[in-house]
Amino acid sequence: MNDVEKQTGTRNATILMVFVGALHIYNGFVFYLGSIIFPYPSQTIVAPVMIVFGLLTLCASLIIWLQKPWATKVITVVGIAVCGTLLLTGFYLMGIILAPIYWFAIKWIRTSQPTEIPDWAPDWNED
Repeated sequence: MNDVEKQTGTRNATILMVFVGALHIYNGFVFYLGSIIFPYPSQTIVAPVMIVFGLLTLCASLIIWLQKPWATKVITVVGIAVCGTLLLTGFYLMGIILAPIYWFAIKWIRTSQPTEIPDWAPDWNED
């Protein structure tokens, strides 16, 4: 795989995570506004949780953009937490829609991870 394909995979995964983070934050505000009009306890609980997950997803997109080697683990944990919470709270359709997006982001990161250490990386083992 050449450098252009690696950069494209990283860019695609970053765009997906920014999109999903913005979607989480938007849905959190919509649930919050809905809980003001129709005060259901589940909406009151889910709204701040969705906003927090949106912020976590945006932070994960920054980790992807910086090409950290542990980015796949972070996205896996955030994706499982988000989809699990959505399924447990009863928002099944949103969990089913978001799970493939997280999966595609993980797939693109795995194919775009650099296999060699770049020349500019410091060698901490030298004495």
